[in-house]
Amino acid sequence: MTNVHLTLPDYLVVGGYFVIVLWVGFYFRKMLVGAKDYFAGSHQVPWWLAGISHYMSSFSAFSFIAYAQMGYMYGWVAVTLFWVTVPACILGGAVFAQRWRRARIITPVQFLESRFSPFIRQLFAWAGIPVKIFDDALKIFATGLFLALSVGISLPWAIGFCGIVMVAYTYLGGLWALIVTDFVQFLMKVLAMVLLLPLTLWAFGSWRSVVHGYPEHFFRPSGGPYGWVYIIGFAVLIAISYNSTWALAQKYYSVRTERDASKAAYCAAALNFLGAPLMILPALFGRKLLPNLIAQHQTADTYVLLVLKFLPVGMVGIIVAAMFSATMATVSADFNAIASVLTQDVYHRLINPVAKERALVAIGRLNTLILGVLTVGLSLWVAFSHQQSLFHLMVTVFGLFIAPTFLPLLAGLTIRRITWKGALAGFVAGLFTGIFTLALKTWYLPHVSGISPEWTNYTFEGISILINTAVTILAMWGGSVWLPASTQERAQIEDFFQDLGRPITSEDVPEKRTISAGPAIAWSTIGVAVLLIVAGIWSDLVVARSIDLAVGVILGTIGIVMQRKSRASRSD
Repeated sequence: MTNVHLTLPDYLVVGGYFVIVLWVGFYFRKMLVGAKDYFAGSHQVPWWLAGISHYMSSFSAFSFIAYAQMGYMYGWVAVTLFWVTVPACILGGAVFAQRWRRARIITPVQFLESRFSPFIRQLFAWAGIPVKIFDDALKIFATGLFLALSVGISLPWAIGFCGIVMVAYTYLGGLWALIVTDFVQFLMKVLAMVLLLPLTLWAFGSWRSVVHGYPEHFFRPSGGPYGWVYIIGFAVLIAISYNSTWALAQKYYSVRTERDASKAAYCAAALNFLGAPLMILPALFGRKLLPNLIAQHQTADTYVLLVLKFLPVGMVGIIVAAMFSATMATVSADFNAIASVLTQDVYHRLINPVAKERALVAIGRLNTLILGVLTVGLSLWVAFSHQQSLFHLMVTVFGLFIAPTFLPLLAGLTIRRITWKGALAGFVAGLFTGIFTLALKTWYLPHVSGISPEWTNYTFEGISILINTAVTILAMWGGSVWLPASTQERAQIEDFFQDLGRPITSEDVPEKRTISAGPAIAWSTIGVAVLLIVAGIWSDLVVARSIDLAVGVILGTIGIVMQRKSRASRSD
């Protein structure tokens, strides 16, 4: 990857960003008195804030790199692949979000005991942890690599610093700190995209130069190795992941009502729809502005090179902070979600059922710390052992095991006929199919004559996801039909769905808010505005300075208005 050389204004912006997110953690640290506060935001998170957090929690620094590289090489198909998140979020708003909220839970697997059995609850509590920890470790590694190249420090120190910051604000402030920090990170990401796109267009000089001179079929919805089989398989994967992954489901049950849960999903859908072209279009235009990257084998550096070429002093720090924030949002969300499962579904359920609320918060923080140490340790192992290729393997493994790990959760929330035996059969069959297709892709297909590596790595990947999903669904259905439920289990299922059909009322969430995020959001917005104004003052490009200062003033004004409204609401 190309080195990003930061200047003093860039360091100020990046350093200021880290100060803001750590301050958010300290702001909430004394407000959390129970597990519901720490893991579910007291079910009082505003829907728009949950929607932004949902959007940010599905993003990482790798997304900037991978989608930009794909857009530069193959064109509009990168936007197509990002846009499959839109129907996934709409599906969530229409079907799953309300059910997650009506389950009245504070962890994503808590409902499995009343829906299926204690065994199924513990099975899925443990099944989703190892792969996710390894996945997060590789994301921290990628972010640490970018930080090392940006700041000029060693990779292990960069990984350690990233890990400490992520763990710190999640450890201190729980879900509230995570969601408010996601808002700060959202501001940084939007600023990065809003700044880079117009400056890229400005470089062309005329609109005609922008729209002509690209490879044939560059703006078609599919392209390169990403055919429709791969796109459909990826869409299925995203539809499952966006509605059942622990950190994303958490956003649905952290809001006040089921209506708010749906609105959060639709908010995330809108942000994904608008954000995809904003982020990826500069890379498409980069095909003309940076024409030699394919020959130079530098396509993975597309986004970084665009930043270095078009952004002046001070604004590179905005982009760098945005790339940090993307991964921090994803990993910190996983930390909190996994800690909630370990605390509520393991410790509270099996070890200490009579634990007090403050004790559960303490255990939750301890679990967050342990997860952070373990994840950072794995990242350092990847760095010292030079096993970067594991990143690509992990993406494949995670994709194949999404269906057996998470589909039974969605089925349990929506389909009455699925029994605990069906859920278990779906998990086992899907796991076996995932291992089998992964073995085919890794050890068999590469040695078969007439099959290209492109077909193996992309088309077969899509086929594998579809097969794995189909086998998991069929096994859940077959296990439920061929191994019918007892009368007692049927009564348990009916009781569960009767409770699921009961709307959220004021008895579930008191009207009085015990925790207010307003001041933290307001002051964080003001902080980002100050960083942007500082970057603009140092900029030597008139267009960039104008954008920086104008957006900074707007954000600062919004932050001041929010701060005054928050103060007025607290005095009432």
